[in-house]
Amino acid sequence: MFRSLLDGIGAAVGAAVFSVLPSFIQQYAAALSACQTELARIIGDAAQRPDIMSPAYLAQTQARAAWCTEAAQAIDAGLGFERLIAFLQNFDPDIARATLRVFQPALQVSLDGVYFFAIGIVVGLIVVNVVAWPFRRLARRRREQAYYR
Repeated sequence: MFRSLLDGIGAAVGAAVFSVLPSFIQQYAAALSACQTELARIIGDAAQRPDIMSPAYLAQTQARAAWCTEAAQAIDAGLGFERLIAFLQNFDPDIARATLRVFQPALQVSLDGVYFFAIGIVVGLIVVNVVAWPFRRLARRRREQAYYR
């Protein structure tokens, strides 16, 4: 009975975590767009006042704005698992942390949401059983030792 309860909790937690992943990816893409917009504004201001930025910093800012644009477009263009792959390929820890600070969990009522929900159930069950395996083995060993005494 305890094993069933543990499996159920693992499946539920896995499903909950994975089912909000498409929503996080969507909000991450929105943060990339905001990043690109803000960097474009900074570049525009610097073009009007060349004394406020060094050419090297301006070039670096332009490159970052271009990356944000390309990353957002790649994520938006992806469907299903392509979108997840595009997200992983264009992952930026700073933008992800900023997204996580304002993240609003939501369930995607789409085929992607169903896929991630099902994957979450499987991953949750695997994680729970991997974590519980040493404890189950120890309990089995104790039962065997008690049986043979």
